[in-house]
Amino acid sequence: MSATNPIVTTLNVWWKISPRTFFPRLLNALLWLVFCAMGGTGLLLAFRLPPGSRGGRGLSALGLSRHEWGDWHTWLSYAFLAMILLHLALHWRWFWQVAARKKRWPLMLGFGAGLALLIALALQPVSEKGNSKDEGAHHEKERK
Repeated sequence: MSATNPIVTTLNVWWKISPRTFFPRLLNALLWLVFCAMGGTGLLLAFRLPPGSRGGRGLSALGLSRHEWGDWHTWLSYAFLAMILLHLALHWRWFWQVAARKKRWPLMLGFGAGLALLIALALQPVSEKGNSKDEGAHHEKERK
């Protein structure tokens, strides 16, 4: 009996994968990693570097402040969104053949609702919160 080397076997499997199956597998692996990083940064921001508890003035993790972790979280979210769109584009045939087998309107309704939610949140008007006089007095008390 000859023992097979698992590393050689793994490399042989990877070398034989066609680009048509390799790219979706790579994309799925990257989606998983970015999803985990996004979740990790979100939990870090929510529980380890909460707003209001010296957030920005003293607390840091791995040398990054709450604001810097927020930037990482935002850019990971952009990357995740781009990869999800690419994933959906790669699997558009599945949507039409399986998900919308009998009726296409539920699929179109879902895509439309998601797109409407994305646009509605992205285009929300912004304004200043509260009375600026009160905020100024609050910040003056903190400085003293």
